[in-house]
Amino acid sequence: MRVAIVVYDGVLASECEAFSSVLSALDDAEVVMVGARRGAFAGPGGRQIAEARFDEVAHVDVAVVPGGIGCERAADDAALREFLLRMERSARYVAASSTGTVVLASAGLLHGEPAVTHWLAGDLLRRYGSDADSRRMVMSGNVITCEGSISAVDAAFEIVRRLHGPVTVERIRATLLARGEPHLRAVAWWLRPVEWAKSVVGLSAADAVETQTIRPDGPSDEAPVTPLSVMVELVDNDDLARRLKRSSRRRR
Repeated sequence: MRVAIVVYDGVLASECEAFSSVLSALDDAEVVMVGARRGAFAGPGGRQIAEARFDEVAHVDVAVVPGGIGCERAADDAALREFLLRMERSARYVAASSTGTVVLASAGLLHGEPAVTHWLAGDLLRRYGSDADSRRMVMSGNVITCEGSISAVDAAFEIVRRLHGPVTVERIRATLLARGEPHLRAVAWWLRPVEWAKSVVGLSAADAVETQTIRPDGPSDEAPVTPLSVMVELVDNDDLARRLKRSSRRRR
């Protein structure tokens, strides 16, 4: 089974790892990173190395678009959109996590259906004709969308379950847990922003907590509050930074 993981400037390493760790554990899996060019792409959590260009990959069984702060630029990449259209027709499954869903929408893969995205990216998703779904993971046809790196693990396991069954899912889960894979930890919703901040900007847990309003008695389905100062610091697009601030104000 061949798996393509799309990388671009600003892609989140944690979401790349969430998919690759699960899918590469399949006995017959070949995971390839694909991008607009061969070479390194910088992003929060570390560089990702593209081994092939979009036009060099003719067929895969699973195509994945992780999220990242560069999603808006990636959505404007004509070569990436063409690649995703080919994958929709030929791949068994196409998946996207958090803001990667915006890239799928830009290529027309959502067909106007609601999809899951990062809670700050709802406006971007609507630009391409789809509304944000409040669930953690949604499947429409052969397209799976999910909210972030934690649910990306669930999406990867759902793909494994559909392709190889629940026994293989449990085998891979046990293997990864035995290795101590950090993204398989059960992180409480109110600590997810802390984990995210640590992975993005190298904050200590104590420093990250100081930027949060942590409410352990809050509802479990409430969206985590990512520090806006961290988000805006990472955005190199002034217009997007302004939208982030407006979105934050609307949620207060």
